[in-house]
Amino acid sequence: MSKQKKRIGSRVFGSKLTAILSISLVLVLFGIMIIIGLFAKDLSDTAKEHIRLTLVLDDNIKSAELRSLQQDLEKAPWANKFNYVSKDDALDELADELGENPLDLLGYNPLPASFEIYLDPEYARTDSIKDIEKTLKKKSFIQEIVYREELIDLVNSNILSIGRLLLGLALILTLISYMLIRNTVRLMIYSKRFLIHTMCLVGARQSFIRRPFVWENARGGIWGALIALGLLYLALSYLNSIFPGLLNMITTTDYVLIFVVMAVLGIVITSLATIFSVNRYLRMRSDDLYYI
Repeated sequence: MSKQKKRIGSRVFGSKLTAILSISLVLVLFGIMIIIGLFAKDLSDTAKEHIRLTLVLDDNIKSAELRSLQQDLEKAPWANKFNYVSKDDALDELADELGENPLDLLGYNPLPASFEIYLDPEYARTDSIKDIEKTLKKKSFIQEIVYREELIDLVNSNILSIGRLLLGLALILTLISYMLIRNTVRLMIYSKRFLIHTMCLVGARQSFIRRPFVWENARGGIWGALIALGLLYLALSYLNSIFPGLLNMITTTDYVLIFVVMAVLGIVITSLATIFSVNRYLRMRSDDLYYI
């Protein structure tokens, strides 16, 4: 008798382990999508951080006006960082590029002083830059504001296209994952269909019957998320040996976010799949249980 109990127990454990591993493999795909999304966000922020405005200053700008402008830029939320390029610095840069000093040819320095402003990623949009431009043009000592509008539109349109693609893949992956996890859960509940029917016969409420199945499979979703996180870390560690520095791109906060999202998805999907599967057997007649 004890051997039979052990055999039954091992089968139950094996089926639960198989279900958890199946769930974890599905959640790994979600984790990969999240990591791709994080990398895409980092790349988009990096691209936007290289978008810059050039403020061309009047030659007669006063030192007080220059200090005031610098203080305004330090306080501005849209200015990620900025550099002041004096007339002499601009001349030296141009001389290095041309290989000769324009001052020797013209007899004077034709280049104006300027500020090179690198924008905060949140403000690296054409509409935001237009508002910034209106504010800056109120200062009389700013001759011109130069930026590449077509480059900004190109960067933002590409980022938007990537975002839509990732969203579409996430929706498709969610549907596929739900179907796979639902089939796994249905196989687990299938073996207990007679127990469900017996509980119905003795007058148990449907919510009472569903509750232990939902809790059990929800715990399986959490374990699946833990296993999926471990598998993702092993995969990233292997990739880090090929592409050094890859792991440094993912912070502890990112790992927590990935686990929370996978755990929530695991709980929600397994719970919904369990509810639908149990409801199926709750509505069945006793004769139909033998023919499914």
